[in-house]
Amino acid sequence: MTRPDHVFFYGVLREGVGDWPFLAGLGLGAPATVDGALFAIPDDGGWYPALVLTQARYATAIHGTLHEAGSVDLAAIDAFEGQDYARQEVAVDGWEAGGETRAQAYIWTGDLPDGAEPIPLGDFVRWLEETGRRAFAG
Repeated sequence: MTRPDHVFFYGVLREGVGDWPFLAGLGLGAPATVDGALFAIPDDGGWYPALVLTQARYATAIHGTLHEAGSVDLAAIDAFEGQDYARQEVAVDGWEAGGETRAQAYIWTGDLPDGAEPIPLGDFVRWLEETGRRAFAG
């Protein structure tokens, strides 16, 4: 896979959600959105989100942060995300005024597990605050 210029994070890898040493080298970030559906996945270690590009019923703007890929170790992030996600290119709104940027994001690839909850407003951080749930911490 070609190294991307930009990456989009919408969940536990967003700034302020967790402290992940493997994000060293990540470049400048800015608020941005991607079209899709967002679900919260329960885990013994906390909740984490799943971005699905094909759930029309729950489609909304997914809030996150668009970063310059910089020198971040993408293989380490791929390993962290695991087999349920695939890094793929998506259209992101927010980097350039009125423009669209192409970035890679981690997209959920399988069936949603039992206990998955839709996040109607598309913002995992806001959902955590509103529900009082805790983010996956590893």
